[in-house]
Amino acid sequence: MRISDLIKLSTDNLKRRKGRTILTVLGVIIGTCSIVMMMSIGEAIDKSTEDMMQGMGDLTQITVYNWRSEEEQDPLTDSVIAQIGAMEHVKVATPIYQSNYIGSATILGGKSGKYQFEGWIGPNNDIIGMNIDAIQEYGYELIDGRYPEEKDKPFTAIAGQNIDYQFYNPKRKWPHNRVDPTPDENGVMPEPFVDVYKDKIKLTLNPQEEGGKVVEKELKVVGKVKEDWNKGYETYGGLIMNIEDLIALEEEYIKANKIRISDKSKERSYNYAVIKVEDIKYVEEVLAAIEEMGYDYSSPTSYIDEIKKSTQTIQLILAGLGSISLLVAAISIANTMTMAIYERRREIGIMKVLGCEIKNIRAMFLLESAGIGFLGGVAGVAISYLLSFVLNTIATNMMGPSYDMYGNIVEGAKTYISIIPLWLALAGIGFSSFVGMLSGYIPANKAVKISALTAIKND
Repeated sequence: MRISDLIKLSTDNLKRRKGRTILTVLGVIIGTCSIVMMMSIGEAIDKSTEDMMQGMGDLTQITVYNWRSEEEQDPLTDSVIAQIGAMEHVKVATPIYQSNYIGSATILGGKSGKYQFEGWIGPNNDIIGMNIDAIQEYGYELIDGRYPEEKDKPFTAIAGQNIDYQFYNPKRKWPHNRVDPTPDENGVMPEPFVDVYKDKIKLTLNPQEEGGKVVEKELKVVGKVKEDWNKGYETYGGLIMNIEDLIALEEEYIKANKIRISDKSKERSYNYAVIKVEDIKYVEEVLAAIEEMGYDYSSPTSYIDEIKKSTQTIQLILAGLGSISLLVAAISIANTMTMAIYERRREIGIMKVLGCEIKNIRAMFLLESAGIGFLGGVAGVAISYLLSFVLNTIATNMMGPSYDMYGNIVEGAKTYISIIPLWLALAGIGFSSFVGMLSGYIPANKAVKISALTAIKND
């Protein structure tokens, strides 16, 4: 018997009992819709997790600390950082300046230092110091100007996007003492008090004790970077400098204020170092190497495995809940096919008498049960897409815009409760068809075991 004949026979038999077929298909629709919707909620959670991880910052960045697991471990010196930088798949490694002797600094701008703003030096603060060759590799995005170069004179820096608006006039009262960096109705930005490219800029180190000496140096700004809170506050209104300049300034400050240094080791050590890995797939490998060296570290990827495990657990639970409905539909298909066999015993007997092969009789019933699963799967996926659209529309209207980890509105981002990728839709149809065929397997085997003469005689 040709496959086309089998399909026609199966289709005709399903049409003959429309009421029963529709009710059975309805059960498969509910089951397929349940499992697809549950899985789609899991996909939406997964996407939210990915968005959250992206908001955690650069996933290829590792911060290494000088806090050691073992006392005999070497401090985080230039040679150790160079050793880490020489590791396979490490793009760049640089210490981050943090002084144990300098607290705040004042940045002066304009004629005679008329305008100023206070800042702190160190990681996640206003003034960042790192190796000059690492500044570009670290991922700061220039909006104008250029990156500092080795040929530049000492005390050259790049600045955050809004640094001009950080300066205020200490002789005026708020709010007239500063310029708000908000464009007018025509989109034109107000003129700031200071232009860091044109005006003279001075970096002043404030004494920590009364009567201490001030140390200041003229600073040249050669570029500005795009605001990126994942990088740090310095991209908004701070300065990124060559670490050697800040170290030289610190030494001058120590000498001017006659500060006694207890640790007189030959090689300078740092509290922090930043490692940039070539690709996120190599991060775990580099983290293992750093851990083997005995240093503590932090990386956004340290939390990814736990987050992914939690997300996968939620997806499995949701898929399991949806599968219950499909299991009920499978029982319904098995019941429908069993009833069909008892009603069509004479037909089965005649087919056997006429010489129809057993495998063709089995295939006919399997096609019928698979057809019920397929029809229910297609309709269930279609309804799932409709429900997903309705849920996402309601969510967007009720929850409003999406926010990043810093509370800023993410332009163009939508709130999703349900996401149905193409693979999930195809998997839903395929799975429901497979469940339908599997449900019809036992009834189909019963059909081929019916005696032809007994079926004709007893019908």
